Amino acid sequence: MALPQEMRAWVLSGFGDRSNLNYSAWPVPAIRPGEVLVEVRAAAMNFADGLMIAGRYQLRPAPPFVLGAELAGVVVATTPGSAFREDDRVAAQVLTGAYGQYCAVEEGRLIRLPEGLSFTQGAALPVSYTTAHVALFHDGGLTPGQTVLVHAGAGGVGVAAIQLARAGGARVIATASSDEKLAIAEANGAEVLVNYRHPGWMDEVRRACPEGVNLIIDPVGGQTTLDSLRLLAWRGRILLIGFASGAPAQLPANRLLVNAAAAMGVYWNYEKDRSLVTAIQAELAQRAAAGELRPRIGACHPLSDLLAALDALESGRTTGKVVLEV
Repeated sequence: MALPQEMRAWVLSGFGDRSNLNYSAWPVPAIRPGEVLVEVRAAAMNFADGLMIAGRYQLRPAPPFVLGAELAGVVVATTPGSAFREDDRVAAQVLTGAYGQYCAVEEGRLIRLPEGLSFTQGAALPVSYTTAHVALFHDGGLTPGQTVLVHAGAGGVGVAAIQLARAGGARVIATASSDEKLAIAEANGAEVLVNYRHPGWMDEVRRACPEGVNLIIDPVGGQTTLDSLRLLAWRGRILLIGFASGAPAQLPANRLLVNAAAAMGVYWNYEKDRSLVTAIQAELAQRAAAGELRPRIGACHPLSDLLAALDALESGRTTGKVVLEV
């Protein structure tokens, strides 16, 4: 199949603000040994996109580059010896490149997309579900019968964490900001629902779990993190996934000390955790194929509407994952 030389993509020309982000012509990437070229069909959005635009993400590729870290699509070109073939359906997490019509992807990053899972759902699988799995089982050591408190239970990571925790035999308490969002958490397996906008939300959690919760999944940060420390069981763990509130918390060490508790940052990448991530993502693909995991898609936008999609994502009004369709 003859491939075009140019594509349309969202190119970040410099760090700072969205004035540096333009939907423009960009060369179709050339692939190197060990890579495949993916024709992108869907790309999922993450809060890290805003950090990358601002130059505040922990990894800073040199501009200009194509934005976007999570995609699904079809393999259209390979190099000799590849384990993949043209027309293979795949999903992947990448550092950059997802918000274009084509993306060069290292083979080790690819997840074979199960039949029955759409490209839109597949694009929502690599980041949120891998993050939730690492948090719950690798960092959190979740065992059956424990209680997990999931903040932002209707968000992308929140839905993934609820599904995985329930499948792991845990009891799940979920927080969210509205009845509509709590209904989404309940539909995905949360047993106790708490609106964190209510002044007494912490008391609701205590009534549901007087002995304290074993694990807390926290993608919110700020005051939510500080309040949550008071809800941990003896030797409980709070897993810090992100700062959707915009403010990382300054943790009081005495709160951890008196409860023999732990606060852990949840972060993974292929360079440092390749064997772990590969094994987790193979498991996730199998479970998605079996119908055990189903990413929730809160909104879809055409690729050209990235700026509107960013507004929606950063407003806090969205549920599940926001996906760009190509």
